[in-house]
Amino acid sequence: MKTLAFVVACAALALTAACSNPETPAGFEGYVYHVPMTFGKMEFRGVQKGPASTGLSWRLYVDNIDMRGKSFQEQFKLLTEDNLSVSFEVTTRIELKPGSVKEVVEAWGGQDWYEWNVKEPLRTVVRQKVVKVSATDIQLETNKVGLAIFQQLEERYKDTPIRILSVDIGHIEFPTEVTDAIQLKIAKEQELERQEFVLAKTRKEAAIRVLEALKSAKQQRIISSTLDQLYVQRRAVEVYRRLAASPNKTIMVLPTTMDGTGMPMVTTSSTKKIVTAQDDLMLKQMEAKYMKVAGSTTVVEEPPAGAAAPTPAVPAPTPAAPAPTATPPQ
Repeated sequence: MKTLAFVVACAALALTAACSNPETPAGFEGYVYHVPMTFGKMEFRGVQKGPASTGLSWRLYVDNIDMRGKSFQEQFKLLTEDNLSVSFEVTTRIELKPGSVKEVVEAWGGQDWYEWNVKEPLRTVVRQKVVKVSATDIQLETNKVGLAIFQQLEERYKDTPIRILSVDIGHIEFPTEVTDAIQLKIAKEQELERQEFVLAKTRKEAAIRVLEALKSAKQQRIISSTLDQLYVQRRAVEVYRRLAASPNKTIMVLPTTMDGTGMPMVTTSSTKKIVTAQDDLMLKQMEAKYMKVAGSTTVVEEPPAGAAAPTPAVPAPTPAAPAPTATPPQ
């Protein structure tokens, strides 16, 4: 009787040990399979997406595969196109496509999918790309080199469960002479940018001064082409009046006409300046050109010698001020 009870207890314990409740955490996919008690082969029973569990089951087990994106770092020390040794790190962010856990376990090494299928191909691609560029390009065009590596890896794994998310190059170390050369190149580029800015600023300020001169020329043109002799005479009289009001001046007025009047006489025999249509067009073209330079934020290139300059848009002319009406003195 005691022997039978012992056998039953052992059987119950064995049955309990053979039962399982496979669980899959969040972010993982589980490959659920059955292992026979004594004879037979392992059988695939299904996939569960975490967080989940199969419940109490008879000899069911699960391989959980992390499907989330992860970063993988690889260290390199390679010779570049110019035969310089460069040390750097490549960080590749990779994830597994949702629903691909069965293929990953059965054909891609399960949890070792990166070491078995990605690590060495990735290192090969990096070597192929880096040996084709110079040491300074790796430093100054890091994004371009990383993009070339990313595109080749993306093409290689496009029909697989593996999805390449990004490729970044960092921790670049050069020999001292290379580092000095790169710093010198960057400094020269910055100096060129500064000189271009100063040149653009100088041209802009010069254009503003030219515009001011054109404004004065336009005013002088109006005065010289519209004022008559009587107005000039009146202005002269006003000047004499202001001089007479000054306590520090002594003015002697002598007769200057046949009837003995002491009216100041101003020569009025000058001729008016005749402004032609060609003069107007030239001034308008100059104003349009320098208005464009003054309003520009970039360097304006000078046209090559001998080349015909494009005709600028001519702005509407500013209406000339009407000539003041001359009033003879009383």
